[in-house]
Amino acid sequence: MTELKRYVRLNPRFDRDETLLLLKAEIVQQSTTDGNGVQNKYPLPVDWLRPTKDDGEFEFYAIPGDFSLNRSSSFQSGRVYGMDVTSGAAVLALLHDTYDCNGSVNSADGEESTRDDEQQLRVLDLCCAPGLKLCMLADLAPPSSTVVGVDISRDRIQLCKNIVKKYHVNQMTSGPKQLVANDDNNQASPSPSHATIRLYCTDGTYFGTKQLSGLVFDSNAEKQELLSQGKRKRQNKSARAREKRRLLELQHQEIIDDSGSTKSGQEKEKSGDSVHYRSLETNTCCIPLFDRVLVDAECSTDGAIRHIEKREASSKAPLWNDSNMGELVDLQKRLIESGFRMLKSGGRLIYSTCSLNEKQNENVVRWLLNKYNDAFIIPVSFIKHNHFEQTPSFVEEGSLEGTVRFNSLTNADKGVAFLPGTGFFLSKIGKR
Repeated sequence: MTELKRYVRLNPRFDRDETLLLLKAEIVQQSTTDGNGVQNKYPLPVDWLRPTKDDGEFEFYAIPGDFSLNRSSSFQSGRVYGMDVTSGAAVLALLHDTYDCNGSVNSADGEESTRDDEQQLRVLDLCCAPGLKLCMLADLAPPSSTVVGVDISRDRIQLCKNIVKKYHVNQMTSGPKQLVANDDNNQASPSPSHATIRLYCTDGTYFGTKQLSGLVFDSNAEKQELLSQGKRKRQNKSARAREKRRLLELQHQEIIDDSGSTKSGQEKEKSGDSVHYRSLETNTCCIPLFDRVLVDAECSTDGAIRHIEKREASSKAPLWNDSNMGELVDLQKRLIESGFRMLKSGGRLIYSTCSLNEKQNENVVRWLLNKYNDAFIIPVSFIKHNHFEQTPSFVEEGSLEGTVRFNSLTNADKGVAFLPGTGFFLSKIGKR
Protein backbone atom coordinates (compact mmCIF):
# COMPACT_ATOMS: atom_id res chain seq x y z
CA MET A 1 0.00 0.00 0.00
CA THR A 2 1.25 3.49 -0.84
CA GLU A 3 2.49 5.49 2.12
CA LEU A 4 0.14 8.40 2.72
CA LYS A 5 1.74 11.78 2.39
CA ARG A 6 0.95 14.73 4.57
CA TYR A 7 0.38 18.10 2.98
CA VAL A 8 1.10 21.65 3.99
CA ARG A 9 0.11 24.96 2.46
CA LEU A 10 2.49 27.87 2.69
CA ASN A 11 1.39 30.96 4.58
CA PRO A 12 1.63 33.67 1.87
CA ARG A 13 2.55 36.34 4.44
CA PHE A 14 5.94 34.75 5.08
CA ASP A 15 8.86 34.62 2.68
CA ARG A 16 8.37 31.52 0.54
CA ASP A 17 12.04 30.56 0.14
CA GLU A 18 12.81 30.96 3.84
CA THR A 19 9.84 28.77 4.75
CA LEU A 20 10.86 26.01 2.33
CA LEU A 21 14.46 26.01 3.58
CA LEU A 22 13.31 25.74 7.19
CA LEU A 23 10.79 23.01 6.40
CA LYS A 24 13.33 21.01 4.41
CA ALA A 25 15.86 21.17 7.25
CA GLU A 26 13.24 20.01 9.75
CA ILE A 27 12.22 17.07 7.56
CA VAL A 28 15.84 15.94 7.29
CA GLN A 29 16.34 16.39 11.04
CA GLN A 30 13.26 14.37 11.95
CA SER A 31 14.25 11.70 9.44
CA THR A 32 17.68 11.38 11.05
CA THR A 33 16.27 11.43 14.58
CA ASP A 34 13.49 8.96 13.93
CA GLY A 35 15.55 6.71 11.70
CA ASN A 36 12.98 6.46 8.92
CA GLY A 37 15.47 7.04 6.13
CA VAL A 38 13.56 9.77 4.31
CA GLN A 39 15.46 10.97 1.26
CA ASN A 40 16.43 14.57 0.83
CA LYS A 41 13.60 15.19 -1.68
CA TYR A 42 10.92 16.74 0.52
CA PRO A 43 9.03 19.03 0.52
CA LEU A 44 7.62 18.18 -2.93
CA PRO A 45 5.45 20.75 -4.74
CA VAL A 46 1.91 19.68 -5.66
CA ASP A 47 1.96 21.23 -9.11
CA TRP A 48 -1.38 19.95 -10.37
CA LEU A 49 -3.24 22.23 -7.95
CA ARG A 50 -1.69 25.44 -9.28
CA PRO A 51 -3.68 27.49 -11.82
CA THR A 52 -0.45 27.97 -13.80
CA LYS A 53 3.06 26.61 -13.53
CA ASP A 54 4.39 29.94 -12.31
CA ASP A 55 1.55 30.72 -9.94
CA GLY A 56 2.91 31.09 -6.40
CA GLU A 57 -0.26 32.65 -4.98
CA PHE A 58 -0.89 29.49 -3.05
CA GLU A 59 1.29 26.44 -2.87
CA PHE A 60 0.81 22.98 -1.42
CA TYR A 61 3.72 20.69 -0.65
CA ALA A 62 3.84 16.99 0.13
CA ILE A 63 5.83 15.94 3.18
CA PRO A 64 6.45 12.49 4.71
CA GLY A 65 3.34 10.94 6.22
CA ASP A 66 5.02 10.41 9.59
CA PHE A 67 6.43 13.94 9.83
CA SER A 68 5.31 15.51 13.11
CA LEU A 69 3.86 18.93 12.37
CA ASN A 70 3.30 19.65 16.06
CA ARG A 71 7.06 19.40 16.62
CA SER A 72 7.82 21.55 13.61
CA SER A 73 8.98 25.14 14.00
CA SER A 74 7.54 25.88 10.55
CA PHE A 75 4.10 24.93 11.85
CA GLN A 76 4.44 26.44 15.31
CA SER A 77 5.56 29.78 13.85
CA GLY A 78 2.61 29.90 11.44
CA ARG A 79 4.67 29.55 8.28
CA VAL A 80 2.67 26.55 7.08
CA TYR A 81 -0.88 25.25 7.40
CA GLY A 82 -1.42 21.51 7.85
CA MET A 83 -4.10 20.98 5.18
CA ASP A 84 -4.99 18.24 2.72
CA VAL A 85 -4.80 19.08 -0.98
CA THR A 86 -8.40 18.03 -1.59
CA SER A 87 -9.65 20.76 0.72
CA GLY A 88 -7.48 23.20 -1.18
CA ALA A 89 -9.09 22.06 -4.43
CA ALA A 90 -12.52 23.06 -3.09
CA VAL A 91 -11.32 26.58 -2.27
CA LEU A 92 -9.53 26.87 -5.62
CA ALA A 93 -12.65 25.82 -7.53
CA LEU A 94 -14.75 28.35 -5.61
CA LEU A 95 -12.55 31.42 -6.04
CA HIS A 96 -11.01 30.66 -9.43
CA ASP A 97 -12.44 29.64 -12.80
CA THR A 98 -9.22 27.94 -13.92
CA TYR A 99 -10.69 24.45 -13.75
CA ASP A 100 -14.11 25.35 -15.10
CA CYS A 101 -14.61 23.36 -18.29
CA ASN A 102 -14.28 25.55 -21.41
CA GLY A 103 -12.75 28.27 -19.24
CA SER A 104 -16.10 29.83 -18.39
CA VAL A 105 -19.71 28.84 -18.12
CA ASN A 106 -22.69 30.38 -19.84
CA SER A 107 -25.86 30.56 -17.80
CA ALA A 108 -29.23 29.91 -19.35
CA ASP A 109 -29.73 33.58 -20.25
CA GLY A 110 -26.50 33.62 -22.24
CA GLU A 111 -24.47 35.77 -19.88
CA GLU A 112 -20.89 34.65 -19.49
CA SER A 113 -19.58 34.29 -15.97
CA THR A 114 -16.34 36.10 -15.22
CA ARG A 115 -14.09 36.66 -12.22
CA ASP A 116 -12.72 40.03 -11.18
CA ASP A 117 -9.62 39.75 -9.01
CA GLU A 118 -10.03 43.32 -7.78
CA GLN A 119 -13.68 43.00 -6.79
CA GLN A 120 -14.44 42.80 -3.10
CA LEU A 121 -16.30 39.59 -2.36
CA ARG A 122 -18.62 38.39 0.37
CA VAL A 123 -17.73 34.76 1.01
CA LEU A 124 -19.64 32.32 3.22
CA ASP A 125 -18.15 29.13 4.67
CA LEU A 126 -21.27 27.47 6.03
CA CYS A 127 -19.60 24.58 7.89
CA CYS A 128 -16.33 26.31 8.69
CA ALA A 129 -14.64 24.28 11.44
CA PRO A 130 -11.83 23.58 11.96
CA GLY A 131 -11.02 26.70 9.92
CA LEU A 132 -8.29 25.75 7.43
CA LYS A 133 -10.46 26.29 4.36
CA LEU A 134 -11.75 29.50 5.94
CA CYS A 135 -8.19 30.78 6.32
CA MET A 136 -7.41 29.85 2.71
CA LEU A 137 -10.52 31.69 1.55
CA ALA A 138 -9.34 34.76 3.47
CA ASP A 139 -5.80 34.42 2.09
CA LEU A 140 -6.95 34.27 -1.53
CA ALA A 141 -10.01 36.53 -1.56
CA PRO A 142 -9.55 39.97 -3.13
CA PRO A 143 -8.43 42.75 -0.76
CA SER A 144 -11.03 44.10 1.70
CA SER A 145 -13.38 41.15 1.13
CA THR A 146 -15.47 39.72 3.96
CA VAL A 147 -15.27 36.02 4.81
CA VAL A 148 -17.98 34.69 7.12
CA GLY A 149 -17.68 31.33 8.86
CA VAL A 150 -20.60 29.49 10.48
CA ASP A 151 -20.63 26.42 12.71
CA ILE A 152 -23.23 25.14 15.15
CA SER A 153 -20.78 23.62 17.66
CA ARG A 154 -19.26 25.85 20.35
CA ASP A 155 -16.25 23.56 20.66
CA ARG A 156 -15.63 23.55 16.91
CA ILE A 157 -16.09 27.30 16.57
CA GLN A 158 -13.61 27.82 19.43
CA LEU A 159 -11.10 25.64 17.54
CA CYS A 160 -11.79 27.72 14.45
CA LYS A 161 -11.22 30.94 16.40
CA ASN A 162 -7.87 29.65 17.64
CA ILE A 163 -6.71 28.79 14.12
CA VAL A 164 -7.88 32.10 12.67
CA LYS A 165 -6.16 33.99 15.49
CA LYS A 166 -2.94 32.10 14.86
CA TYR A 167 -2.82 32.79 11.13
CA HIS A 168 -4.64 36.11 10.81
CA VAL A 169 -4.32 37.99 14.12
CA ASN A 170 -1.33 37.00 16.23
CA GLN A 171 1.59 39.25 15.29
CA MET A 172 4.13 36.48 15.84
CA THR A 173 2.44 33.75 13.78
CA SER A 174 0.26 35.54 11.21
CA GLY A 175 3.21 36.77 9.17
CA PRO A 176 5.01 40.11 8.75
CA LYS A 177 2.68 41.19 5.93
CA GLN A 178 -0.36 41.06 8.21
CA LEU A 179 0.30 44.45 9.86
CA VAL A 180 1.28 47.87 8.54
CA ALA A 181 2.78 50.84 10.36
CA ASN A 182 0.64 53.71 11.56
CA ASP A 183 2.16 57.00 10.43
CA ASP A 184 0.98 58.94 13.48
CA ASN A 185 2.65 56.99 16.25
CA ASN A 186 4.59 54.32 14.36
CA GLN A 187 2.49 51.63 15.97
CA ALA A 188 1.38 48.52 14.09
CA SER A 189 -2.24 48.41 12.98
CA PRO A 190 -4.36 45.99 10.92
CA SER A 191 -3.68 46.14 7.21
CA PRO A 192 -6.76 47.28 5.24
CA SER A 193 -5.71 45.10 2.31
CA HIS A 194 -6.67 41.83 4.00
CA ALA A 195 -10.05 40.17 4.25
CA THR A 196 -12.22 40.61 7.32
CA ILE A 197 -13.08 37.29 8.97
CA ARG A 198 -16.25 36.89 11.02
CA LEU A 199 -17.37 33.77 12.87
CA TYR A 200 -20.92 32.90 13.90
CA CYS A 201 -21.82 30.09 16.28
CA THR A 202 -25.26 29.22 14.96
CA ASP A 203 -27.17 26.64 12.92
CA GLY A 204 -26.04 26.76 9.31
CA THR A 205 -29.32 25.31 8.06
CA TYR A 206 -31.12 28.60 8.74
CA PHE A 207 -28.28 31.14 8.89
CA GLY A 208 -29.52 34.48 7.56
CA THR A 209 -33.19 33.57 7.64
CA LYS A 210 -33.97 34.26 11.30
CA GLN A 211 -32.89 36.97 13.71
CA LEU A 212 -29.14 37.26 13.19
CA SER A 213 -27.24 36.16 16.28
CA GLY A 214 -24.17 34.28 17.39
CA LEU A 215 -21.34 36.55 16.20
CA VAL A 216 -18.38 35.44 18.31
CA PHE A 217 -15.40 36.81 16.40
CA ASP A 218 -14.39 39.63 14.08
CA SER A 219 -10.77 39.72 12.94
CA ASN A 220 -10.50 43.51 12.73
CA ALA A 221 -12.00 43.99 16.18
CA GLU A 222 -9.67 41.30 17.52
CA LYS A 223 -6.61 43.01 16.02
CA GLN A 224 -7.60 46.38 17.41
CA GLU A 225 -8.17 44.90 20.86
CA LEU A 226 -4.82 43.09 20.68
CA LEU A 227 -3.06 46.34 19.84
CA SER A 228 -4.88 48.29 22.56
CA GLN A 229 -4.16 45.83 25.35
CA GLY A 230 -0.42 46.16 24.82
CA LYS A 231 1.63 43.70 26.85
CA ARG A 232 -1.31 42.17 28.69
CA LYS A 233 -1.53 38.52 27.69
CA ARG A 234 -5.10 38.00 28.89
CA GLN A 235 -8.22 40.07 28.56
CA ASN A 236 -9.43 41.61 31.79
CA LYS A 237 -13.10 41.92 32.68
CA SER A 238 -13.55 45.31 31.04
CA ALA A 239 -11.86 44.11 27.84
CA ARG A 240 -14.20 41.11 27.62
CA ALA A 241 -17.21 43.39 28.12
CA ARG A 242 -15.86 45.75 25.47
CA GLU A 243 -15.41 42.86 23.06
CA LYS A 244 -18.97 41.67 23.65
CA ARG A 245 -20.37 45.15 23.00
CA ARG A 246 -18.28 45.52 19.87
CA LEU A 247 -19.47 42.20 18.45
CA LEU A 248 -23.09 43.08 19.16
CA GLU A 249 -22.56 46.40 17.40
CA LEU A 250 -20.99 44.72 14.36
CA GLN A 251 -23.80 42.18 14.28
CA HIS A 252 -26.33 45.03 14.36
CA GLN A 253 -24.50 46.81 11.53
CA GLU A 254 -24.71 43.69 9.38
CA ILE A 255 -28.48 44.04 9.55
CA ILE A 256 -28.93 47.82 9.62
CA ASP A 257 -26.19 49.46 7.60
CA ASP A 258 -26.21 47.07 4.66
CA SER A 259 -29.97 46.79 4.29
CA GLY A 260 -30.83 50.38 5.09
CA SER A 261 -33.83 49.27 7.16
CA THR A 262 -34.73 47.34 10.27
CA LYS A 263 -38.22 46.47 9.10
CA SER A 264 -38.95 42.85 8.27
CA GLY A 265 -40.87 41.76 5.23
CA GLN A 266 -38.94 44.08 2.92
CA GLU A 267 -36.82 43.34 -0.11
CA LYS A 268 -34.01 45.45 -1.51
CA GLU A 269 -32.42 45.03 -4.92
CA LYS A 270 -29.82 47.26 -6.54
CA SER A 271 -28.63 46.79 -10.07
CA GLY A 272 -25.26 48.16 -11.01
CA ASP A 273 -23.57 48.11 -7.62
CA SER A 274 -23.92 44.38 -6.92
CA VAL A 275 -25.97 44.78 -3.75
CA HIS A 276 -28.59 42.07 -3.34
CA TYR A 277 -30.91 41.29 -0.45
CA ARG A 278 -33.21 38.37 -0.04
CA SER A 279 -36.95 38.86 0.35
CA LEU A 280 -37.94 38.42 3.96
CA GLU A 281 -40.64 36.69 5.88
CA THR A 282 -42.15 38.14 9.05
CA ASN A 283 -39.73 38.36 12.00
CA THR A 284 -36.68 37.57 9.87
CA CYS A 285 -33.67 39.79 9.34
CA CYS A 286 -32.02 40.96 6.16
CA ILE A 287 -28.31 40.51 5.50
CA PRO A 288 -26.46 40.91 2.22
CA LEU A 289 -26.26 37.81 0.07
CA PHE A 290 -22.91 36.25 -0.78
CA ASP A 291 -20.85 36.14 -3.96
CA ARG A 292 -19.29 32.78 -3.08
CA VAL A 293 -20.52 30.05 -0.75
CA LEU A 294 -18.69 26.94 0.43
CA VAL A 295 -20.78 24.11 1.88
CA ASP A 296 -18.34 21.45 3.06
CA ALA A 297 -21.11 19.44 4.63
CA GLU A 298 -21.21 17.08 7.58
CA CYS A 299 -20.72 13.58 6.21
CA SER A 300 -19.89 9.98 7.08
CA THR A 301 -16.14 10.52 6.34
CA ASP A 302 -16.05 7.15 4.59
CA GLY A 303 -13.59 8.54 2.05
CA ALA A 304 -11.07 9.78 4.61
CA ILE A 305 -8.36 7.15 5.00
CA ARG A 306 -6.91 8.68 8.15
CA HIS A 307 -10.35 8.89 9.78
CA ILE A 308 -10.98 5.24 8.94
CA GLU A 309 -7.61 4.18 10.35
CA LYS A 310 -8.23 6.09 13.60
CA ARG A 311 -11.68 4.54 14.03
CA GLU A 312 -10.33 1.05 13.40
CA ALA A 313 -7.51 1.59 15.87
CA SER A 314 -9.89 2.82 18.57
CA SER A 315 -12.72 0.36 17.75
CA LYS A 316 -15.14 3.30 17.72
CA ALA A 317 -18.29 2.99 15.65
CA PRO A 318 -18.76 5.73 13.04
CA LEU A 319 -21.16 8.51 13.98
CA TRP A 320 -23.08 8.10 10.73
CA ASN A 321 -23.93 4.66 9.34
CA ASP A 322 -26.67 2.83 7.46
CA SER A 323 -29.05 3.11 10.41
CA ASN A 324 -29.11 6.92 10.36
CA MET A 325 -28.04 7.66 6.78
CA GLY A 326 -31.43 9.16 5.98
CA GLU A 327 -31.02 11.69 8.79
CA LEU A 328 -27.55 12.61 7.52
CA VAL A 329 -28.69 13.09 3.92
CA ASP A 330 -31.59 15.26 5.13
CA LEU A 331 -29.09 17.44 7.01
CA GLN A 332 -26.92 17.72 3.90
CA LYS A 333 -29.90 18.78 1.81
CA ARG A 334 -30.81 21.46 4.34
CA LEU A 335 -27.23 22.73 4.37
CA ILE A 336 -26.86 22.96 0.59
CA GLU A 337 -30.29 24.60 0.35
CA SER A 338 -29.32 27.13 3.02
CA GLY A 339 -26.09 27.93 1.20
CA PHE A 340 -27.89 28.33 -2.12
CA ARG A 341 -30.52 30.54 -0.49
CA MET A 342 -27.78 32.90 0.75
CA LEU A 343 -26.09 33.00 -2.69
CA LYS A 344 -26.75 36.05 -4.84
CA SER A 345 -27.71 35.78 -8.49
CA GLY A 346 -24.56 35.22 -10.54
CA GLY A 347 -22.78 33.75 -7.53
CA ARG A 348 -20.96 30.44 -7.19
CA LEU A 349 -21.33 27.65 -4.62
CA ILE A 350 -19.15 24.64 -3.89
CA TYR A 351 -20.77 21.61 -2.28
CA SER A 352 -18.24 19.11 -0.97
CA THR A 353 -17.84 16.19 1.42
CA CYS A 354 -15.09 13.77 2.41
CA SER A 355 -17.43 10.91 1.57
CA LEU A 356 -17.49 8.83 -1.60
CA ASN A 357 -21.11 7.79 -1.08
CA GLU A 358 -23.31 8.86 -3.99
CA LYS A 359 -26.28 9.40 -1.66
CA GLN A 360 -24.33 12.12 0.15
CA ASN A 361 -22.84 13.66 -2.96
CA GLU A 362 -24.31 13.51 -6.46
CA ASN A 363 -27.80 12.73 -5.20
CA VAL A 364 -27.82 15.77 -2.92
CA VAL A 365 -26.75 17.98 -5.82
CA ARG A 366 -29.39 16.44 -8.10
CA TRP A 367 -32.00 17.16 -5.43
CA LEU A 368 -31.03 20.85 -5.37
CA LEU A 369 -31.04 21.11 -9.17
CA ASN A 370 -34.49 19.54 -9.36
CA LYS A 371 -35.89 21.85 -6.68
CA TYR A 372 -34.47 25.16 -7.93
CA ASN A 373 -34.74 26.19 -11.57
CA ASP A 374 -32.14 28.90 -11.08
CA ALA A 375 -29.48 26.36 -10.02
CA PHE A 376 -27.12 24.88 -12.60
CA ILE A 377 -23.93 22.84 -12.63
CA ILE A 378 -20.68 24.53 -13.56
CA PRO A 379 -18.61 21.61 -14.85
CA VAL A 380 -15.10 21.46 -13.40
CA SER A 381 -12.24 19.13 -14.18
CA PHE A 382 -8.79 18.71 -12.67
CA ILE A 383 -7.95 16.31 -15.51
CA LYS A 384 -8.85 18.04 -18.78
CA HIS A 385 -7.31 21.34 -17.77
CA ASN A 386 -4.17 20.07 -16.09
CA HIS A 387 -1.20 21.91 -17.60
CA PHE A 388 1.38 19.50 -16.17
CA GLU A 389 2.68 16.33 -17.69
CA GLN A 390 1.11 13.91 -15.21
CA THR A 391 -2.44 14.02 -13.90
CA PRO A 392 -3.09 12.18 -10.61
CA SER A 393 -4.98 8.96 -11.26
CA PHE A 394 -7.09 9.40 -8.13
CA VAL A 395 -8.92 12.34 -9.75
CA GLU A 396 -12.15 11.08 -11.31
CA GLU A 397 -15.36 12.51 -12.69
CA GLY A 398 -18.40 11.91 -10.50
CA SER A 399 -21.52 10.08 -11.64
CA LEU A 400 -23.08 13.51 -12.21
CA GLU A 401 -21.36 15.09 -15.19
CA GLY A 402 -19.14 18.01 -14.26
CA THR A 403 -18.56 16.93 -10.65
CA VAL A 404 -15.22 15.67 -9.30
CA ARG A 405 -14.10 12.85 -7.02
CA PHE A 406 -10.69 12.46 -5.43
CA ASN A 407 -10.80 8.72 -4.87
CA SER A 408 -7.87 7.89 -2.63
CA LEU A 409 -9.42 4.58 -1.58
CA THR A 410 -9.45 3.13 -5.10
CA ASN A 411 -5.80 3.99 -5.63
CA ALA A 412 -4.48 3.33 -2.12
CA ASP A 413 -2.73 0.10 -3.12
CA LYS A 414 -1.50 1.11 -6.59
CA GLY A 415 1.62 3.01 -5.66
CA VAL A 416 0.13 6.37 -6.63
CA ALA A 417 2.31 9.37 -5.87
CA PHE A 418 0.85 12.31 -3.96
CA LEU A 419 -2.05 10.22 -2.69
CA PRO A 420 -4.20 12.47 -0.47
CA GLY A 421 -5.25 11.32 2.97
CA THR A 422 -8.86 12.24 2.27
CA GLY A 423 -11.21 11.05 -0.42
CA PHE A 424 -13.28 14.00 -1.52
CA PHE A 425 -16.24 15.03 -3.67
CA LEU A 426 -16.94 18.51 -4.99
CA SER A 427 -19.51 20.11 -7.22
CA LYS A 428 -19.63 23.71 -8.42
CA ILE A 429 -23.08 25.25 -8.73
CA GLY A 430 -24.12 28.57 -10.20
CA LYS A 431 -27.22 30.68 -9.57
CA ARG A 432 -29.01 32.42 -12.43
